[in-house]
Amino acid sequence: MADLKQDPMHPLKHEQCYLCFMTWVEPPPANAPSREEVRRPHKEYMARLESEGRLFGAGDLGYGMFILRAETRAEAESIAFEEPNTKAGLRTMKVVPWARGEGDINISISFTNGTVKIDRRSYLLE
Repeated sequence: MADLKQDPMHPLKHEQCYLCFMTWVEPPPANAPSREEVRRPHKEYMARLESEGRLFGAGDLGYGMFILRAETRAEAESIAFEEPNTKAGLRTMKVVPWARGEGDINISISFTNGTVKIDRRSYLLE
């Protein structure tokens, strides 16, 4: 197979995404469920977004952030504001447009040793 090379100045197709920043509301609203009660619904919500191919990435650095794939800001906001902590009033949500234009993701599957490698992480297949 020939090496694929692209001029770095060639315009690439951008992937429209949205950065969704969440911060804890302190103190939480009096009528809100506890953070512990919302933990499972939050994890299930994020897993659903991932299975739908909408979740580019997510993490927690004392506040939460996830990167959402959506066609429009209105679509991104309608999805983001359904996040269980935000919906319950435990977190604020800020949605910022972001067009991903550079970067890569490397995926390797080894059937011989039963592993999947994604970038620098390895997982054993069952």
